[in-house]
Amino acid sequence: MRRFFPAALLPLFVLLLSACGLASGQMDEPAVEAVAVAVTEARGGTLTATSHSSGQLKPILSITVTAKVPGRVVAVHRQMGDAVQEGDLLVELDDKDLANQLAAAQAQYTQAEAQRSEAARQASRLEALLAQGAVSQQQAEQIRTQLTLATAAVEAARAQLELAKSSYEGARITAPADGVLAARYVEPGALIGAGTPVFQLVDLSTVVVDTGVAEAAINSVRPGVAVPVTVPALGETFTGEVESVSPQMDAQTRSYKVRVLLPNPDGALKGGMFAEVEFPLEERAGVLIPVNALLEGSGEPYVYVVEDGVARRVTVSVAVRSDQQVLVEGIAEGDQVVVAGQNRLYDGAPVRVGGGPDR
Repeated sequence: MRRFFPAALLPLFVLLLSACGLASGQMDEPAVEAVAVAVTEARGGTLTATSHSSGQLKPILSITVTAKVPGRVVAVHRQMGDAVQEGDLLVELDDKDLANQLAAAQAQYTQAEAQRSEAARQASRLEALLAQGAVSQQQAEQIRTQLTLATAAVEAARAQLELAKSSYEGARITAPADGVLAARYVEPGALIGAGTPVFQLVDLSTVVVDTGVAEAAINSVRPGVAVPVTVPALGETFTGEVESVSPQMDAQTRSYKVRVLLPNPDGALKGGMFAEVEFPLEERAGVLIPVNALLEGSGEPYVYVVEDGVARRVTVSVAVRSDQQVLVEGIAEGDQVVVAGQNRLYDGAPVRVGGGPDR
């Protein structure tokens, strides 16, 4: 006799079979997708530790050119930005009064010299008469005193003449050194006094960076050492040289002042430009990895190392850092370090070596 299940019981039978399958663990688990990464081999090598500091470029020479004598400006022969050589005429003052003073001083000196010559002639004659007993000792002393006074008058007149010459020459204000005029302060017709600034002169053939180095690094910074100097405004790095190192810490900055000289033959470097200086310190040996392999969050720095197709998170310590490489402790030479794709990794994640997006 054939038996048939009622049609109404068929869905219940299917449900029971499904439950039995789940209970027996026969359903497939979803596979974990391997993360695509790029790796590089950690290698042994050396890396030079560096200390970075910053400062502003300054001209090696900066002089405020001032008037030596008071007077009215009659001519300004140079403009701001002009290149000048030592002795070039910059400004002229009215020298009429100074010329008259010079003439008077010259006349006074000539007169004093003539009086001294006459006193010397009389003294010589008197010495001969004294030897013959023709004059008294008192008369001889008087003539000698006159000669002494006449000689002193000549010296005084000479000093006045030199002063008058200096004042007269001071009406022509000249460049005290080679350089470029960075600022102009006077105009024709202005009445100025002695000491009034007329121009600012700078020498930018060599520029200076005055910066500071921390006490932990100062003993590795020595005069004569070549250092790279980066000027962001120009997007270039130049080679400078340490000129001097202060042996005394600056109490305000808590650093030691270091003076760096930078050749500037084409004049591209300007006063006031910001500069970054990199001082080479000691050279260290160890394990090197690319900078982009290092991950740094709120905790200790770490890297991912691939072992048997699995990523392992390894904490490292940074010994030396440069722009391209990092010398670390915590991994060994030959370790396969992840350099791309770290953004999807976790400790124990399966990986597929051969590429990966940047982290």
